[in-house]
Amino acid sequence: MKKLLSLLVVVALLALAACGGNDDELSTPNDSETKDSTSKAEEISIFLGKPEIAQEFEAAIADFSSETGIKVTIIPLAGGNAYERMTSLYSSGNAPTIMMLAQEFDVFKDRLLDLSDQPWVETVQEGMTDFVTIDGSVFGQPTTVEAFGFIYNKAILDQAVSGDFDPTTVRTHDDLRSLLEQLDALEGVDPIHVSPMDWSLGAHLTNPLFASQSADRDERHQFMQDMLDGNVSLSDNDVFNGWLTTFDLIKEFNSNKNAPLAAQYDDGALALANGKTGLWFMGNWAYPQLHEIDPEGEFGFLPVPVSNDLSEFGNNEISVGVPSYWVIDASQSTEDQQEAAKEFLNWLVSTESGQEHYVNEFKFIPVFDNFTVKPEDSLSQSVLSYMEGNDTLEWMNSYYPADGWPSMGATLQKYLSDNTDKEGLIQEFEDYWKNAGE
Repeated sequence: MKKLLSLLVVVALLALAACGGNDDELSTPNDSETKDSTSKAEEISIFLGKPEIAQEFEAAIADFSSETGIKVTIIPLAGGNAYERMTSLYSSGNAPTIMMLAQEFDVFKDRLLDLSDQPWVETVQEGMTDFVTIDGSVFGQPTTVEAFGFIYNKAILDQAVSGDFDPTTVRTHDDLRSLLEQLDALEGVDPIHVSPMDWSLGAHLTNPLFASQSADRDERHQFMQDMLDGNVSLSDNDVFNGWLTTFDLIKEFNSNKNAPLAAQYDDGALALANGKTGLWFMGNWAYPQLHEIDPEGEFGFLPVPVSNDLSEFGNNEISVGVPSYWVIDASQSTEDQQEAAKEFLNWLVSTESGQEHYVNEFKFIPVFDNFTVKPEDSLSQSVLSYMEGNDTLEWMNSYYPADGWPSMGATLQKYLSDNTDKEGLIQEFEDYWKNAGE
């Protein structure tokens, strides 16, 4: 989704980098009275940081209001980033009752309500609230988990291998090269589509570089600190060299290698779902688009290998993490509003109707053990299989400095388009991290 560096206050969560918003506040009218006619329906507001589920969220709020009598106003992101929006709302004395945030937590944590005593805390999966836990107190409810890696179109890969494709057979450099060559042999199919957006390259594709440094959390975080201290020689780092070998592979087989920076986000979804490419490096947030294009399509994830050693950490894992958290304001909201906000968060993850919206409308993957509604789509099932096998990488990009992914993304764009070489990439990476630590 995480103790941020001090300068991490000027950009939004990377998962919002590609999303827009609407400047108008969206109110969900509710003419129904509370079931207890003697009590007055509380009114709360919710800051929604995921514009891609705006319509689905309105429908959920309508059901929540109908069931509880609590009226809700939805405050959209409205462009820009969450930090700027929340700062403006707090400054004007209009802080939302509930907010969706991530990297902004460190800035606003002193204004948030302790949620440690809430029932859902007992059902949340291990590690999912670490980022919003301070001295044992939990201050946020994880929204969902998201994952990224090489998304594959199974129908195309079945053709490439002349049989039933088994995703566990692609775990090393040689495995990946073999698959790309088999895809390249198919008529009318490109092996892989690479989206050149800086957030995809700089935040997501760099994540295995940091997360695969060690299976030990302290050691991989120490590696990041060593980068900040200027004590790392990337040219001597085995994981970096292995990670760059994978980058070179996808660069070699890229469907847009003649114009690698021209592709747009939607191009990847269209190419993969229409069977024009076998692989696309992206995250499971793309599933609604894939499903819309090919409702019968079967999709799954492959890891980003960092070596030819099958047993090496990082070769069997995909990046999985919490993209954002629901938090409740404690500085400008009333106690009644806070209680209503708690009721919403519990309704969302503990009731049948809330879980239906969560899974089937938001397309969220539950991070709670009490869910009776389960995701049925193939991409979610792929993510869950990695989670159940504990084959996941930490979202180290959540700890990048504020301009970390834009900076590294720009460097990788130059490398992807042959405007710098390996030595130039290493120099820019090392210079960036060393200066970011000053």
